[in-house]
Amino acid sequence: MEKIVRFGEDYHDKFNTQAYLESYLSDLSREVIMFPLPYIHQFYQSFDSEKDLKILDIGSGPSIVNSISAAPYSSEIVLSEYTESNREALRQWLEKDPKAHDWTLFLRYVVIDIEGGEEKDVALREKKIRSSIKAIIPCDVTKDLLLPTEFMREYDVISSSLCLDCACKTVDDYNAAVERFFQLLKPGGKIFIYGLERNTEFSHPAMYKVGNEFFNDIRLSKELITKSLESAGFINIEMVVSEFKTQPLPDDPRRPIIYTAVKQVV
Repeated sequence: MEKIVRFGEDYHDKFNTQAYLESYLSDLSREVIMFPLPYIHQFYQSFDSEKDLKILDIGSGPSIVNSISAAPYSSEIVLSEYTESNREALRQWLEKDPKAHDWTLFLRYVVIDIEGGEEKDVALREKKIRSSIKAIIPCDVTKDLLLPTEFMREYDVISSSLCLDCACKTVDDYNAAVERFFQLLKPGGKIFIYGLERNTEFSHPAMYKVGNEFFNDIRLSKELITKSLESAGFINIEMVVSEFKTQPLPDDPRRPIIYTAVKQVV
């Protein structure tokens, strides 16, 4: 029986937030989740002594993971997410709701194992993340007005993990989303994007699974990503491609890829 691959508005009623949290973010065993964490830390270290960054995280899902290393460098973090149930999970954590997902394992891993901090620093980081998050808002990267109007302004940093891969159905959609990211950055601003590189020669749909549902993934190569970033106007493009391959379907491996770039100062 052919799988039904979900996309777009299907996320509103087919995406099971709790199943996603339990499958991908309940422990530290998922390489696809763990791979970018040291690189997020390195990325923010490049800002050196800056502590006033305005950061937009696009496609946050129900996760605060991108904010753990970002918080010490930020005065403002805006989390944006398409799916209401994911936004609700973020609000639960921000408001210390007893039903909220517990991020302690990830906080300890980043603060202690990656950054070399101490146990006491974990609670301080959690407090700093909460004080830095100024808004949790809807977003849709397939639209020119991808955020509520009052948030359509320039940011120092745009971060995004495992979002563009599943939000964009075609390469043209992806290129348009990258251009939208470019427009939301200040001159000299930086992007940090984490996604998956796939075999672009295959014709069958790429997908990932949450609960009993399959969701669309676009097929992107390092070459397609580079071309898109350059066409949008980004410079200083850097990439890291993992040797680790996840293989959700036979003969269709995907490799984690991180790319950073800068909006040129004109």
